[in-house]
Amino acid sequence: MPKVLVIDDDQIVLGVVQEILLAAGHQVWVTSDPSEVCELAFKARPEAIVLDVMMPKASGYEVMEMLRMDPRIEDVPVLFLSGLGEASDRVRGLRSGADDYLVKPFEPAELVLRIERLVNWHLASGEWAPAPAVLEKLKKVEGQRFGRYRAMEKIGQGHMGTVFKGHDPRLQRQVALKTIRLDSTSTDGRRRELLELLRHEAVTIAKLSHPNVVAVYDMGETKDSAYVAMELVDGVSLSDYLAAKGPMESKKVIPLAVGIARGLALTHARKVIHRDMKPGNVLLGRDGAIKVSDFGLASVVSSLFEDSTELSGTPGYVPPEVLNQRTYTEKGDLFGLGAVLYESLAGRHPLAGETLRDTILNTLHGRIKPLSERVRDLPPDLDRLIADLLAIDPDQRPTAPQVVSRLEEMIARDGLRWDPSDLPEAK
Repeated sequence: MPKVLVIDDDQIVLGVVQEILLAAGHQVWVTSDPSEVCELAFKARPEAIVLDVMMPKASGYEVMEMLRMDPRIEDVPVLFLSGLGEASDRVRGLRSGADDYLVKPFEPAELVLRIERLVNWHLASGEWAPAPAVLEKLKKVEGQRFGRYRAMEKIGQGHMGTVFKGHDPRLQRQVALKTIRLDSTSTDGRRRELLELLRHEAVTIAKLSHPNVVAVYDMGETKDSAYVAMELVDGVSLSDYLAAKGPMESKKVIPLAVGIARGLALTHARKVIHRDMKPGNVLLGRDGAIKVSDFGLASVVSSLFEDSTELSGTPGYVPPEVLNQRTYTEKGDLFGLGAVLYESLAGRHPLAGETLRDTILNTLHGRIKPLSERVRDLPPDLDRLIADLLAIDPDQRPTAPQVVSRLEEMIARDGLRWDPSDLPEAK
C-alpha cells in the first residue's frame, strides 16, 4: 500500500487531503510542523509528499530546501499544494524542486491522479536505498571540480543550486562553494550578462573585510552553472538553529543582533545592500562567529528569471516600500533585520499569513502583533528597537550604526555576550 506524507498547517485541509488519499487506498502520514518533516519522512519512507506552500513556521520553499538537501529523502517526489495559481507561482514552485503543483481548491480525483502518478514514478525508480548506498551516493560528489576547487561534500541545496564544502589546492584551505544554475536556454548574451552581474557582486563583497561578513574569495563558471568560492563557516545557519532549538531568550538575541548589525553597518557604509536578510543568511560558527552571508546574491538570482515579476528577497522579509515598487535601499535590510530578531524571540514570523497574499498584505499594512504580547520579560528597549526596525515608513527606521549603538548600550548594561555552546549539529 503506497505511503504519502502530507504537510499543511491548516488542519481542515490536512484532514480533507488525508480522507481523500485514505479512500484511494494510500497509507497517509500527516504533520503541521515543518521542523519535523525530514525525520518523519525518513521514518515513514513515503512514495510521495504533499507540501503546502505557505505555513507560518516555515514556507514550503524552505521545507523543500530541507528535503532536497537531506540525502536520505532527497529523491522522494513532492506535490506542492497552494492557493497561489498564477503562472509565475507555478513556475517558481517547480523551479524550487517540486515535481508537481496543484492549486487549491482542487478536485479530489485530480489530487488522487497526480499522487498516483508520482507514486508510480517513484516506485519505478527503485526502493529506498539502504544507508550504505546513500553514503556511496554522497561519495560521488567527491572529485567534482569548479575551476581549481574540488568539491568534498554537499552541505546545502537551494532552488537555484547546490552548496558544497570544497578544497582550494592552491592555498590549501577549505571553502564553501555556492553554485548557481544557469538556464540552458539562455542566449550567449544573456549568459554573459548574468555572469557579469555575479562578477560585479562578488568583486564588491571581496573588497570588504569584517568579522561579521562572510568573505568572498573567487567566482567562476562551468558548463551549466556559475560558482562563488567563499569562507567556510563551521556551524549552522540561524534558520537551522531556530528549527532545532526554538526561540531564543533576549539575553542571547541581543549579542546576536549586534553582530548582524555591525556587519550591515560596514557594508552600508560601502554602499553595499544585502537585499535578502533572513535567518538562512545568518551563519553561526562554533568558534563564536556571527556572520552575514550572500550579500547581493538575491539580485543575481532574481535576474535569472527573465521577464519575471519576482522580487529580490524573501516574502515576509521584503520591506513594504519595495512591494510598492520603490527602490530597495539599506533601510530594507534593516526591516529584514527586524523580522529576523522578532522571529528569533517569538519563534514565529511577525508577518506570515496563511497565503503569500496574506503575508504581502500584512507587510503593506504593518499588521504585526506586538512582540511584548508573545514574549515574556522582554526588555522594553529591545521591544522598541524591533518595532522601529519594522516601521512601515523607511525614514522612521534607524540606520545600522544607530542599531549597533542601541544594542551596545543593552550589552554594557546587562553584561551580555554571545555563547555558541548550544549550537545544534549541522544537518
